Amino acid sequence: MSQRPRSSPAPDVLTASDAERQLEGRAELIAEALPLHAELERVLSGSGWRRRLLKRPELVPTLVSRTEALKEALERVQHRAASDSWSGSLPVLRQARKLSELRERLPGLARRRLEALAVAPADLPLEEVLTRLEALVRQPVSQALNPGEVLVFEADSRWHPGRRLMQGFIPHPERGSSRVPSFMAALMGGTLRPLWWLARPLLGSGRVRITSERLLWIPAIGEPQAVRLGTIPDGGITVDPFTLDLRVTGDRRLHARAVLDAFEVASLLELHRQPPLRGAARSGVRLKQVAILPASLQGPDEEWLRGHCVLRPGGVSFIPEHQGQRSLQAITGKDSPLEGFDADGVLESLRWLPQEEFDACVARVVNATGGTFWEARRTHHVPQTSASKWRSVLIECGKSALRGRLDWTQQADVEALLSEWPRK
Repeated sequence: MSQRPRSSPAPDVLTASDAERQLEGRAELIAEALPLHAELERVLSGSGWRRRLLKRPELVPTLVSRTEALKEALERVQHRAASDSWSGSLPVLRQARKLSELRERLPGLARRRLEALAVAPADLPLEEVLTRLEALVRQPVSQALNPGEVLVFEADSRWHPGRRLMQGFIPHPERGSSRVPSFMAALMGGTLRPLWWLARPLLGSGRVRITSERLLWIPAIGEPQAVRLGTIPDGGITVDPFTLDLRVTGDRRLHARAVLDAFEVASLLELHRQPPLRGAARSGVRLKQVAILPASLQGPDEEWLRGHCVLRPGGVSFIPEHQGQRSLQAITGKDSPLEGFDADGVLESLRWLPQEEFDACVARVVNATGGTFWEARRTHHVPQTSASKWRSVLIECGKSALRGRLDWTQQADVEALLSEWPRK
């Protein structure tokens, strides 16, 4: 007489050990993964998450290494529970549900942490998000220059109430009144605004460094931040006209608070992240025989027009003031939303170019801004007879005149340039 095949235990008598035996080790895998996922959620929650993550170097690699096996185990549990009508009170089923809930919450939390540091595609799975987050957290930003890296610009961003109020409340001619709140609007912005302004001295203290490769922000409080220039896309540089916070997006995200010269720094970043200046500073050589001075230009029967002049062996170029945005666009060939900076910093940056490219870029700036160029052979330098001979320089061309102002550090360069001009 043949025996009837042994059937699985009925749903109402299935024990926890029976379920674990049927799952063939998957129950143990789920039981081990549950506390690890719960710990990861605790680590990534709240402030100080980076410090906590650094203290558990094995946490993310362990979870990532078990991903495929864990997914298969959860699928197997769900399949057996549905096909065999398992009771919801079974420990393995309760653990599987808790683990699934955790794995549904973790991607959003991990993504928020990752997006605070870098840009990430929207469809990244949890394990990829965790891997990228782990790498960013454990790769400290080096403040020292790497071999071959050249310092382009450096400045402190320290609290200066008077200057901050002037830059925050008084519109710059290039910024436009709609982007800078009025004094009354600032006062009406909320009762917490005064407290916020009292806190900004510490938040806004730090150092900005632009190198041939990256932008560095070294705050007085907090971790250094860096973005590689070559990874910054169009529109990746923004400045808040009221707080003067500088935000840059590239391979990482950078937020520099209350940068006094935020608009000027932003314009330098735009120049050095793209042609023709991208990578030009790697040579470490800046063009000599150049003097860039604050200047005023007077035409026949006209008032003096303020701006900047560029002295070169071949002549002098004059660019009117408040033409920083047009100057930047003339050099890069792209429209830029940045404003609130003048042309002198843009012109100084061009000195990283060879002389032919420098002269060509200056010529484009002159044409784009309605400036003026005088060839040296058509001009007449008027020597000054006062004791402060080289504190100003007067150049005449026909019935027009240009007066440049200089400090003692520029005296030798200006004198050397003018000595090469033809004498009449």
